[in-house]
Amino acid sequence: MVMSSKPKLLLFSHLSNPDSITGAEKLLLFFCRELLPYFDCVLVAPGEGRLTALARESGVPVRIWPLPLLYSVYTPSPQLKEEARRMRTKPVYRRLVRWMAKEAPDLILTNTCVHYLPAAAGKALGIPVIWKLNEVMMDNGFLQESAALIDTFSDWILGISQSVVQCFSEPVRSSKCFVLYPSWNEEELQPAAWTELREQRRAALGVDAGMPLIGVVSSFLVPNKGIADFVEMGIALKERNPQARFWIVGSVLQEEYYAQLQARITEAGAAERFLITGSQEQLEPVYSALDILVVPSRVPEGFGLTALEGMVHGKPVVAYAHGGLKELLEAAGSPALLAEPGNPGALADAVQGLLEDAASCRALGESSRGNVLGIFGPQMYRMRLQELISRWVLERPLGFQKGAERRKSSARAVPVKRGRSRRSLRVRAKARRRRLTAAPSRTRSRHKSLSRTDKRSRLRRG
Repeated sequence: MVMSSKPKLLLFSHLSNPDSITGAEKLLLFFCRELLPYFDCVLVAPGEGRLTALARESGVPVRIWPLPLLYSVYTPSPQLKEEARRMRTKPVYRRLVRWMAKEAPDLILTNTCVHYLPAAAGKALGIPVIWKLNEVMMDNGFLQESAALIDTFSDWILGISQSVVQCFSEPVRSSKCFVLYPSWNEEELQPAAWTELREQRRAALGVDAGMPLIGVVSSFLVPNKGIADFVEMGIALKERNPQARFWIVGSVLQEEYYAQLQARITEAGAAERFLITGSQEQLEPVYSALDILVVPSRVPEGFGLTALEGMVHGKPVVAYAHGGLKELLEAAGSPALLAEPGNPGALADAVQGLLEDAASCRALGESSRGNVLGIFGPQMYRMRLQELISRWVLERPLGFQKGAERRKSSARAVPVKRGRSRRSLRVRAKARRRRLTAAPSRTRSRHKSLSRTDKRSRLRRG
């Protein structure tokens, strides 16, 4: 067997939506692709979906492992530490530890704050753990419980903005936190085609060339994304801007919430002014068609990938002034387009200022693209990534060596010594694995039953 000279990295995704891809999934996939020159990456997902399909297209092997999530990390409580301990007593955790020991990675990366079990399993096996955070955890008085748990079960904490890692103490931030801002692949964009894409999509929507088109884009239409705030903003603007149209892009997840949105639009006599379509796999035509993008998230975003995508396509972005969105718009030179959080009227005022001067609106979009290219562009991303990898290797060189040794050991054939049967060797090997993973003792009948279950589970997961 030919052994790779690159370290092996398991990347655990908490999601794999079948019909669309969320911002967290996009960020993980982009990160994984950028790591391929340095690591043998393996994506571990809870099921098949758009993420796993795109990963395979990029040459990334995929393993399917459904794992429970610890949602209390996002909404912490005093019982968080005990909840985490109970999760480590579950059979699924012991199976994960055994499988991870067999895979023998050099590094573990777990994506989002709620994906706790991969971090715990990595720590149990002495494998360096990177905990990648994409969200600002809720500050409900118990935030330090979450910060302490993540600190305990990680070697490094990777945030997508300063807002994400702000909850950690200064010693933790300086010793193990690193900010890697999101970016994009410039080669996947088609700026020369944007005018044609704009005309085609607007024609399909029934929006004439002279009609301002203001949009909100989300994978799913959920309250936290502020879709109701966007509706209120549009209603406030419709009388002053009779030609304006308001486009809502996203899949329906909560039927009751969607019905409330439609009822409010109808009540305001604005049914002809709002366009509602499902989530779009190809977003380049969407951004090309828009004149203004609004990101009205009701909770602080970790970064605001949608806002970045809009700026990359040369569109001015209006957003609420909190979390990573505030960080992004200030860096892009658009602080005037930040509105008071939770205030649709403030959103309307910011958008109205853009609608009153179309030339300035276009110029602001173009300058935003130039600013984000210089700060968050692919070249800057790769520089930060190389610095990050150098830090990993410098701080944990033995971790990389041990991973390679474990893989060589598992790949090496064990000769059968004279006087020992193959069955006796299998029994000894099973005993060693049991000690390694610290599985609790069972009765013989219970052990046989679980062994058969484990075998079937491994077959299903490939």
